[in-house]
Amino acid sequence: MKKIDAAYLSKKINQLNKKIHRAKKQGNENKVWWRKMKFDKLISKLKGSEGLNKKPKP
Repeated sequence: MKKIDAAYLSKKINQLNKKIHRAKKQGNENKVWWRKMKFDKLISKLKGSEGLNKKPKP
């Protein structure tokens, strides 16, 4: 099973962002809409994982 960490999520977000821009260029709004939904989900996961990985200040 893959380890889902900040680096992995960042990579997936960048790949999805490229797909969104390509679909916009092609004029396929349906793909853009679905990919933005997934993009938002990944962003929220990334923010959640960063919040868990923060070390408390001494």
